[in-house]
Amino acid sequence: MSMVYKVVYIEDQDAESVIHDLSQCDLEVVHCHPGTFKETITKVDSHKPDLILMDFRLMQGGGEVNAPAIAQYYRSLSIDNPSLCLPVVLLSNDTKIHGFYDDFTSHDLFDFFIIKENLSENKEKYSLLMKEHIESYKFISTLQAREEDLTELLKVPKKLELDIDPRIKETLRNKKYKSNIYMASKFIFNNVVKSIGVLIGEDVLSARLGIDKSSESWDELCSQLKECEYTGIYSGSYRRWWADGIEVWWNETIEESNHLRRFNSEEKLTVICSKLPGLKLKKVEGDLNTKTDNFWTICQCSLLPVDPSEAFEIQADLTLMPWLDTQYYSYESVRDYDLNDQLTDIEKSRYKDIARGI
Repeated sequence: MSMVYKVVYIEDQDAESVIHDLSQCDLEVVHCHPGTFKETITKVDSHKPDLILMDFRLMQGGGEVNAPAIAQYYRSLSIDNPSLCLPVVLLSNDTKIHGFYDDFTSHDLFDFFIIKENLSENKEKYSLLMKEHIESYKFISTLQAREEDLTELLKVPKKLELDIDPRIKETLRNKKYKSNIYMASKFIFNNVVKSIGVLIGEDVLSARLGIDKSSESWDELCSQLKECEYTGIYSGSYRRWWADGIEVWWNETIEESNHLRRFNSEEKLTVICSKLPGLKLKKVEGDLNTKTDNFWTICQCSLLPVDPSEAFEIQADLTLMPWLDTQYYSYESVRDYDLNDQLTDIEKSRYKDIARGI
């Protein structure tokens, strides 16, 4: 990704700090001060951007239109002409933007959003994510034009092709994904790459292998898993592994016939070290109140490993894709983040019993 991409940044206030941060990461950023709706669109189009970045509130400095209206225009435009589809990213000072953002994503407006403070602290991360969205849009456009299978975007290893949930392929064959670049990108970004399901991140990998990420040989262990590392779109910003690939590795490389899930962390550590004796590894630990170490996933708040039988499950979100894993929370997270009301009735009862005993 050595090419310099053009970003039009729509902002009614001072734009210098954002322009400075992104320009350091090989992005050409042009500031567009909003006016009327028509004026703003004309300015943006004159620069022929690869990506549009915009502040959420654009009317405080004299603008006459807010971000959702502009985003809606570009999303609507691309319905008739897919070649006009480009990534639209939301930027805000407001840490309460989550609520607005959730609403707008449900109406298919923004690819992702950034808190301004986080952008300055992680400019390389967010710049890469912008570049990857630009590149992915082009890749998707090419496949759609050729009427090729969008599953190609995932670069599924041949060894795992039959193990991947077939509903993912079926979904990507749906007309709205075959004809709309943004919808295809958003589906893969949110429901495959960022979520725990067919892919897992480093924290979940650590929990499933029973190995602490701070182990001296953690990187060497990860290099052993090269064959099941995800290399599809957005893999530059999100390091992921195929969940089924980890289990294949456990069976074939570690040569263990019993399922990975049947072992606790101490046992997994012993098995892995006996097969890979040169690695310096230590077992992963949960939080202070963890009673079992049959870890398989992580607490959504603390990101520490949890045993699903010990953690708490909130009421199911019926809109979630069926291949996504259940989200779990530790006792401490339920208590500290006041999640009790979101628990299922059975989980509420179990939580109360534990609370009385502590």
